Amino acid sequence: MPELKSKPKDTMGLRSQKSREALRGALLSELGEKTFQDITVKELTANARIGYATFFRHYEGLDELLVDLAKEQIDKMVYDVLPVMEQQDTLSACRAMCTFIHDNWTVWSILLTGGASESIRQELMQLSTNYAGLQTQFSSTLPDDLGITLSVSTTIELLIWWLRQAEPHPIEELAQLINEIIHTRLLQSRKA
Repeated sequence: MPELKSKPKDTMGLRSQKSREALRGALLSELGEKTFQDITVKELTANARIGYATFFRHYEGLDELLVDLAKEQIDKMVYDVLPVMEQQDTLSACRAMCTFIHDNWTVWSILLTGGASESIRQELMQLSTNYAGLQTQFSSTLPDDLGITLSVSTTIELLIWWLRQAEPHPIEELAQLINEIIHTRLLQSRKA
């Protein structure tokens, strides 16, 4: 009798990754057609071509999947934008963020105007708080936690406004607007 071999861990990890990707893709698709509150796990798993029970091996519920999707997108954006932010050029950082969102317009439009803006906001708050702890070259007249809350919330509202425009403003104009409102007016950034 041949010996049964268990699947290598790499194969299990790859399978899990593919399931998560399929579920995130299905959620994006569903968010493009209906509000988050109207999406069911049953519809989502059918769309992803994944078993209903498989969903619950990866996520406790739809909220957790939404946060995972938002985190994935934010991680990708941060990967593109962080090197620019580290140069302490706020306008270039705003431009890099706007360029990333423009290049991923459909995904970000769905996330920010389709019911995921609160998840995105929370994830950006966490990342911004972590980053602010490392940022020593700029200071503000606001307490750090209030400055982070206001800057992230305002940035998200500006992005939502941009994504909802029938004819969106050019990247450069939005980057300048965000830089002006957040870094010049709100945070009054200045070298310490």
